[in-house]
Amino acid sequence: MAYLELAVWLFAATAIMMVLALYTALHKKGWLAIVDVFMPEMRGLTPSSEVAAIIVHPLFWITCVGIVTFFTISLMFTIDLTKVGYEWLAFSFSLVIFFALFDPMVIWFSEGKYREPLRFVFGALSYGMLCALVAFFFNSMASLLLNEEFGPKMGVLMLIAAAPVIEEVLKMFGVILLSGHKNFRGPLDGILIGFSVGAGFAMVENIFYISTKIPENSIELLLFRALYNTLAHGAFTAIGGAVLGKIKQDFKKPNLLLLTVPVLVAALTHTAFNVLAIVDIVGVNSLVLSYYIFSPAMVVALLIIVAILIFYNWSDRKKRMNKELAELGVDANFDKEFAKLKKKANK
Repeated sequence: MAYLELAVWLFAATAIMMVLALYTALHKKGWLAIVDVFMPEMRGLTPSSEVAAIIVHPLFWITCVGIVTFFTISLMFTIDLTKVGYEWLAFSFSLVIFFALFDPMVIWFSEGKYREPLRFVFGALSYGMLCALVAFFFNSMASLLLNEEFGPKMGVLMLIAAAPVIEEVLKMFGVILLSGHKNFRGPLDGILIGFSVGAGFAMVENIFYISTKIPENSIELLLFRALYNTLAHGAFTAIGGAVLGKIKQDFKKPNLLLLTVPVLVAALTHTAFNVLAIVDIVGVNSLVLSYYIFSPAMVVALLIIVAILIFYNWSDRKKRMNKELAELGVDANFDKEFAKLKKKANK
């Protein structure tokens, strides 16, 4: 099957996924859910909520997509397109975009009735995309300074240690900004928003790698970047987001010192992954290992941790809501009973 045909199928699958997400939002809350996606309420918000509202606003998404598109087109002028086929690029970019959208949407669907409004996924993805460009600039500057100060070899090693900190600080800054919104209530919200920011970041990073470092027809390397790298970046920031959600849930208005904890968790997780990736590379190059083992195993472990966090916090939120309803004298199954009465009344 030609790469262009695969790109068309991936585009169609992405479109179907987005329609399904919009239908789910519509079915859950009616027409207001769709209005909420494209025209969110901006009046009467606190300063922190206003910043979060800007990030989840469609104008922010459009701006971020426009900036990334401009960056991608500019990147095309730096490579020899006669050696890299247009069909290969179309397929590669489609695959990267598909997984960047698919992975957060799996989490969004998994959170059931406790999921955030859909606009939070789009806003977090957009922030992550923009964040990747900023991180590229900072990493490039750090690379130049470290190479000049410590030499090429030591500079590369120091950049490997510094890059996770730079990237996770930038990504978690966006999660912290979004946590100022009134709809950010706990770890479940932190996981979804964190994973979405990480997926958006990975998408732009993968586009850069495809354009500059992945040879044409390297299917295995492309899948490695599109799937594995997206899951890794999403998991780093999702775990940091879960910690932030727990802090916000328990402290309501945490101080600056507490807000550094989730950033450190995400940065240390990312650093550990990079160390294991280096161990894999050294092991394979020295023929001690036949395949990369440690970093893929860590990604699997991180995804299991994220799944456990979602399940635990879903149950915890259900208990908290039932307790609050009981204190108000309302039956926990009130919504189901109301739906039954409404159905009978419409007959």
